[in-house]
Amino acid sequence: MNRRIPASIVAVLDELASSLGRWCGDGRGRPLAEHEAAVLSRVRGVLGRLLGAVLAETTPGLDRGQRWGKTSCLGCGGATEPGGWRERTLATRCGTVTLPTLRYRCEPCGRGWSGLETTLKVPARARMSPGLQEWVAHLGGVTDFREAADLLAEYTGIELGAETVRRHSARVGTVLADAEDAALARVERTREAAEPVDPAPGDLVVELDGVMVRYQDGWHEVKVGAVGGVVERAATALSYTAARESPDRFGPRLVAEAARRGALEIVGWAGPVRGRGLAQLRRVIILGDGARWIWDLAAEHFGDRVEIVDYYHASQHLWEVARTLQPDDPAAQAAWARPLARRLRDDGIGPVLDALAVVTAPAGTPAADVLRRERAFFHANADRMAYHTFQAQGFPIGSGAVESAARHVIQLRMKRPGMRWSDPNARAIAALRSRLRSGRSLAA
Repeated sequence: MNRRIPASIVAVLDELASSLGRWCGDGRGRPLAEHEAAVLSRVRGVLGRLLGAVLAETTPGLDRGQRWGKTSCLGCGGATEPGGWRERTLATRCGTVTLPTLRYRCEPCGRGWSGLETTLKVPARARMSPGLQEWVAHLGGVTDFREAADLLAEYTGIELGAETVRRHSARVGTVLADAEDAALARVERTREAAEPVDPAPGDLVVELDGVMVRYQDGWHEVKVGAVGGVVERAATALSYTAARESPDRFGPRLVAEAARRGALEIVGWAGPVRGRGLAQLRRVIILGDGARWIWDLAAEHFGDRVEIVDYYHASQHLWEVARTLQPDDPAAQAAWARPLARRLRDDGIGPVLDALAVVTAPAGTPAADVLRRERAFFHANADRMAYHTFQAQGFPIGSGAVESAARHVIQLRMKRPGMRWSDPNARAIAALRSRLRSGRSLAA
């Protein structure tokens, strides 16, 4: 190796080597756990200084020993003299780093900057490095803020308060939520994907559900969407979006995520050979629990689509009828509902409609109301329950993916005992969780 190692780095490494050498004498006969702790604490103790030494060697404006001249203003382009030196302290993945920073300030336009902003990409007033902020936001999105702070301290030696974790997690989540809002507005305006397309394999599947979350003013529904591909009748390569909002607002959000997964890709053209034809987009399979808002949303935002009521929800409706007809006889309930559910899956809606047509309940009773409601449900969704046809075409018939998403994206983080969310924090964490569970970077 011909390159000279900077003296500042050598000094830190010499100190580390000496400290480890002393431990080799003091630690004879100690168990492995003590050796792990000793080495880890000594390495952690110098990481911040090592990072500072590396930054001083590699970043313009961090070396007090170098002469600095004029530079062009980043705003107006005018020649700007260097100003004074300031110390900037940052919490980083390597620990706390204090850096001497040469600042420039352009008098004509009033813009100020230093090498931290221009080269290291650290915002002007930030006290935490982008890398550490990503760690903190990730942990804050995974578990409650107190536990996140404890985990950070345990596994990295970096100690932050729970409120600091909350604040930075909310900041990152808010940036992500704002970026989602901008993306859905762009998709609405252009009918093109607002982000680089990450196409889902096979047919595109979109699943929707809602989950109740407790806010400071009571319980509210957070809508959850899962978007992915269909391979061998199973939803795969899923990504997620979630927000507390009305269907007319959640629809464009879901379309924006579907567009990112390839929903607006043109797969063919219909019409005359010459002249302007009609673009054909990817077919989309819409799976939901039968709620009216889901189909209204699908009709408004998706063209070539296959609508499917989740088979297990449909089966639950049959069991509801069975419990109404035989409230005190579980065996009779099973004898009526179980074979009918199998026939619904294997033979279609016909046997179910026939069975519902012959059962009766006294007029004006709750049982009669249940029968009337369930008959209406199955008639309204008959075309969405052609499960034998859907399975033959390789489509999934269960919305388990989005039901699972409602749990692992929202409930596991936002429905813990005692939690009550403010609107801003809930919006931020829902966006953060969606991004994390989609396997995407936290960079907006």
